[in-house]
Parts: sequence; C-alpha cells; structure tokens
Amino acid sequence: MIKNYFKIAWRNLWKHKFYTFINMFGLALSIGCSIILFQFITYHLSFDTYHHNAKQVYRVVHRLTFSDGVPLYDQGAPLALARDVKANDPRVKDIGVLLRMHDINVTIPQSEGSGKKMFAEHENIGITDGHFFNLFDYQWEQGNKNTALTEPNAVVLSHGLAQKYFGSQDVIGKNISVDNKNIFKVTGVVKDHPANTDIKADLFLSLSTLKNIYPDVYTPMHNDWSFINSTNSIYVELKDGVNPETIEVGINELNVKAQGAAEAKPYHFMLLPLSEVHFDGRFAGVIQRSLLATLGVIGLLLIVIACVNFINMATAQSFKRAKEIGTRKVLGSSPGAIFIQFISETSYIVFFAALLSFVMVIVAMPVLNNWLQTQLSFNLFTDYKLAGFIVVVLAVIILAAGSYPALILSRFKPVNALKNQVGGNTQAAGFTRKGLIIVQNIIAQVLIISTVLITMQVKYLKTTDLGFNKNAVLMLPVPNNDKGKTDYLRNQLLADPAIKSVSFCYRAPSSTADKGGSIKYDSRDWEKFVGYTQIGDADYVKTFGMQLVAGRNIAESDTAREYLVNEVMVHKLGFKDSQQVLGRHFTAGDLSNNPGTIVGVVKDFHAKSLYTAIAPEYISTFRKGYQYVGVKVGSGNPSAVIEHIRREWQSVYPDNVFEYRFLDQQIADFYQKEDLLNKLITSSAVIAIFISCLGLLGLISLLTLQRTKEIGIRKVLGASVANITGLLSIDFLKLVLIAVVIATPIAWLMMSKYLQNFAYRIDIQWWVFVLAAVMALLIAFITVSFQAIKAAMTNPVESLRSGE
Repeated sequence: MIKNYFKIAWRNLWKHKFYTFINMFGLALSIGCSIILFQFITYHLSFDTYHHNAKQVYRVVHRLTFSDGVPLYDQGAPLALARDVKANDPRVKDIGVLLRMHDINVTIPQSEGSGKKMFAEHENIGITDGHFFNLFDYQWEQGNKNTALTEPNAVVLSHGLAQKYFGSQDVIGKNISVDNKNIFKVTGVVKDHPANTDIKADLFLSLSTLKNIYPDVYTPMHNDWSFINSTNSIYVELKDGVNPETIEVGINELNVKAQGAAEAKPYHFMLLPLSEVHFDGRFAGVIQRSLLATLGVIGLLLIVIACVNFINMATAQSFKRAKEIGTRKVLGSSPGAIFIQFISETSYIVFFAALLSFVMVIVAMPVLNNWLQTQLSFNLFTDYKLAGFIVVVLAVIILAAGSYPALILSRFKPVNALKNQVGGNTQAAGFTRKGLIIVQNIIAQVLIISTVLITMQVKYLKTTDLGFNKNAVLMLPVPNNDKGKTDYLRNQLLADPAIKSVSFCYRAPSSTADKGGSIKYDSRDWEKFVGYTQIGDADYVKTFGMQLVAGRNIAESDTAREYLVNEVMVHKLGFKDSQQVLGRHFTAGDLSNNPGTIVGVVKDFHAKSLYTAIAPEYISTFRKGYQYVGVKVGSGNPSAVIEHIRREWQSVYPDNVFEYRFLDQQIADFYQKEDLLNKLITSSAVIAIFISCLGLLGLISLLTLQRTKEIGIRKVLGASVANITGLLSIDFLKLVLIAVVIATPIAWLMMSKYLQNFAYRIDIQWWVFVLAAVMALLIAFITVSFQAIKAAMTNPVESLRSGE
C-alpha cells in the first residue's frame, strides 16, 4: 500500500514538473540557508564549552565607576588578585593566569653561515604557568603540563608553530629568541587549539620569566591591585556548589583590604562565566546572543516562506485535481487514504529538496567560511546535532506544508468534486492563500528595509569624518624606541620626497587600545573622570591630519611636558572656551604623573569605534611609550615607497620582521561585526525575495490556467493585453501593498532598536520605506506580469478550446 502511494505521488509530481520544480527549489534554498545558519549559530554557541569543567570556570572582569557615575567595563584584572585569592579563599579550586602579548618577534638560532629565521607573531602569545592548563583542556603531544612552565625561560609551542619554526616536531630542548632579548627553551608541544575558542594562544612563555620580559613595571604589575591591563586574563575554577556571587564579594573585600576603602571604591570585580566570554560585548565579546537569536528567527522565516509557497500552490491546484479526488472517493478511497497520498507527495518533494540543499551547502561552505571568517563544516555522519536538526526540520516542513492542503483536498465531496463544484472549499482556501501571501511578503519587506538601513549605517561608520585623516598612512612597529634609532629612521624616510611626514607614537589616534587614567587640572584635586591617553611626538598632529582649534602644537620631548587636549576634555573640565585652558598645568596619572602644561586644543576625534561617544582625550610626548611609527605618504608609486620604507626600516632593525598596515584598513576592521551582519541580512533578504517570487510565479501560472476560458472571452469582447495583464496582476499587487503597510512599522521598530547600539548613527529617513515599497511592488509586478502577459497574448480561440 505504502509503495503504491509513493508510486502515484511520483507520477503526479512528474506530470506537474514546473510546479514541482518551483516547490522543490524554494524548499531547497530555505533548507540550505537554515542549515548554514544552524551551523553558524551552533559554532558560536560551542566556544570554549569543550573544556572538562567549563561550567565551573569564570573570568575575572571589572567595572570602574568614578564620581560622574558612568561605568567603564574592562576584561582585565590585576595579577595581585590572583595571588591573594589563591592564598585566602578555599572555595576557589584553582586559579589560572594568561597575560596576552600583542606582538613579538621570534628568532630561531641557526648555525653559522645559514642566515636567520625570523617570525612575527601577533595576538597569539601568552605568559602563563601550569595552573592555566589545569583549567583548560589542551592535548599535550610532548612535555608535561605540570612541569613544562615551572622554570624561567621555558616555552610551550603549538604543533603548528613547532613545525613552522623548526620544520619538524623534534623540538624539545631547542631554543627560540623573543624580541632579541630573552632566550627560551622549548619544554612542551600542544596540539593546535580548535577554532571554537577565544583563547587563541599558540606560544606560551613561563610566568616565572615575567620579570625579564617586563623589567620596568614588574613590581607594580605583580603586587598592585590597581595595576590593571586589558591583556591580563585571570580565570578561576570554583568548587562544586559554590555560588559565584559570594566569591565576587570576597574578591572585592580583598581589594578593600589591599588598597583601602577610598582607593578601592571605584573598582568592582565580577565573575563572568566562561560560557558568556564570547558574547558579552562589555568585555570584548565577539558576537551578541541577540544576533544569533535574530539569525535563528531569519532561518525559521525562510522555511515559513517556502512552506507558504507550497501551501498556496497546493491549494490553487485543488481545482485541477478535483475530478481525481472525486473518482478516488467513488472507488472507495477514504479521506485518510487521500490525506496519506498527498502527504506522500509532499514527502517526495521535501526529500529531493533536502538532497538539493545538501549539494548547495557543500558547494557554498568553503566560500562562506572565507566570507564569515568561520570554520563551518557539513558532515551528517559525524555531526549528530546537525543530523538531528535536519530530521526535525524535514518533519516539520512535511507536516506544516503538507497537512493543510491534504486536509482541504481529502474533504472534497465526491459528487461536487466530479462536477468541479468545489467553490466553497476553494473560496476558503483562497482567503487563506491571500493571508499567507501577505505574511510571506511582510517577512521579505522587513528584510529589505533592514538591509537598506544596515547598509547605510555601515557606510556611515566607514565614511564619517573621524576628526583626523586616516588615508595614505602606513603603521609600522617600532621594536626599539631608542632616540638614536628613531631619529635616524625618521631622517632616512623623509629623504624620500614621496613621504610627507613621520610620527612615532603609541598607537594611531583611533585604535583598539584602551589607555588612560586619572588626571589633574591646574591646582584642582584629581578629576572624577578618566582621561584617555594618546602618545605621539611633535609630528603626531601633522602626520594624522588632526586639527588645532586653539593654541599651538606640542614641542618635541622624551617625557610628558606639554599636552594637547580635545574639545570634550575642555567641556568636561568645565570650560566653554578652549582658550581658557591654555597655559594651565596638567598632570596625567597614566604618564608617570608627569606635570606639564596645556599648550593647545585639537578638534574632537573618534579614538574608538562609533559605538561609543567621544571621550576626553589628551596627547603628549612620552618616548617610552612609542611602539609604532606612522608614515604619511603622498600620491605616486606606492610599491616604490613601501620598498624604500622596508629597506630603511630593516637597516635600523635588522633582527626583526618588517610588517606594515594601512591605517584606513585597520580602522575598517572595527566594523567587522557590522559587515558580517550586513552580509547575512542582505543574503537572507535576497533569498527571501527570490523564494517569494518563485511562489508568485507558480501561483499566477496556476490561477491563469484556471481562468483560461475567462481570458479568451474577454479577448473576444475586445479586452487588450494591458487590460488582461492588469486584471491578473492587480490582486497580487494589492496583497503586496498590504504587506508593505504592515511591514513598515515593524521594520522601523526593529531598526530603531538596532541603531540605539551606536553612539553615532544615521537617522531613519522616510524615503527608505518608500524605496523598499517600490522595490517590493516592482519585483512582484515583474514576476506576476511575466506570466500574465504570456496568458493575455494567447490566441483567444485556443483559450476557449482548452478552457475547462
């Protein structure tokens, strides 16, 4: 019996190949997109969940609140906290430290005459000890996790770095040089970390070497609770049953004990669950859970749109299949048997749509991984979550898309069905069909509006005036900021007329660095807000195209003697006129409490992404802080200029790897999340519109077929092609227009909430909704009129002969 159902189903589907293809292709697109979105969501949800006791591990973060009441959140914590908590709180099972280093230069010692092997490493270096490996699961290929980092000058490498440095895995006992200062012996090798972790370290230096790595700041870094750096990661593992809130209270009590109540008051330390590190934007989270939820809803809506297509075409076909159903009932078929027959047809379509979607996903996955910066995979036989998801999705589609049409068709009365008198059922189905078309187009319209507004916001983020000139500036690392070296490099670079300016600095005016501290103005006490630090030489303003609005530029110095402040700083200090702060004393806690004088005011500039408002900033010279050099180049041959820069840089720093980056690209990286969201929403909108158009095309084809005789009569009576096209199109366009009216306020509310995340954002203009409405109506009209014109141009004699 079941075999017979499927055989008949296959014949019916093959008989109506065009509608079968539309249904199958639409479902394949929606299933394929839902699979990709499911993999993307589960990929992000899996970050750092594979560690053996992940639920008991927390990262110590903090909130800093001054008298102005504005909280500042940071992912860092002091090393002194780890020491004191370990010694005083028995509820903490273990505590691990990972001090991240942004950039290092690694040199592999070679035999004489064979040259040097040098490597530049970025954001994958950590300083730690064995306690860290007690908390986090690494597979040790060589060495012992308990002893590998016990001794000073020990290093553990990942499998990939060991192969990269030495060309083999026989590396235990071999040496590497870090920044041409410290020699480290390889004592262990771990397997490369998986993609789904936020701890991207590949090179682990022993914590007992910290004094040699940072000799100038080792004592305060090791002992002071107030020495907090964003690169310091402190992780605690709690014993079973311990409430993390009680540990937080204990940590803050230890802070008061160490610093005193007054000094400790602005700081509040918190425990962030390891499962939230990837998602909490306050502490450098990569992606928000709300975005994943939005993508999940989009995946569901794409499936809904495809199911709507299926239901609409199935109910529209009921008129053509009425006699078939009547005959089956007369011959003794029950409503249940007819229901199963139509569910079998649905199952066929969904099954082949799923196979087609698998091909789409396999072809698209490599491109998407590069596009989305992920490592998604597709393997039904090893990924049980994915297999379970697909089974559930297919079952839901079969029931959701197949049940309603099957119920409608199985309830036809045999006499009426044989006479094609099924108007009551088809009228009810028609109302349902119209409602589903409206729902379908509401979804597509919301996605269109969202795409337009997100694209506009991303463009605004990338093109808005930052308060300085980011174009044609190369950023190069400065391995050694000795005055003789920097002065020589500056002179050599400026000898090329294509180079306009050179500035040694800590960072460019806009960066991810979060450097700042307390400030003192004139004879007043320390201010109740944080001042943010920009370190640069006397050419900093010129090189980065900053604008002086009052006073003069700072003079060259190795220490902080003169200061520039921005307009926000002037206002935070309580002045309206920038001239009022000139010549006043200024002290920066972040620059060794060096007292100096404010000599100028610069126009406000964006030191951070446009998520945050412009903060009070100050600029001063401070040679110890120079880590980069900005090189402003003119128009001409960029390859020749870069080659000149490389040659001169390597003559000064022969033991380091030459690297550079353009500042505009560096700033563009601030908005990778927005680019990602824009790509995902745009792709979803295009697919939703395409699936909707497929549905409209199939539906107008069926309804035109049903009205063949009517069209022939109208043409005989003198109706033009335009008249008939308008007649067939107007009903669909009315439904699309209703969808536009409903979708507009929904989209406005959603996008208003999204834009609230940005301190600087576009205004939602009325023309965006008009444009989206015109696009929706135009796309619908083109889709519908294609088939309508074809029907209207048919010979009326043929229409009257073939009309049922």
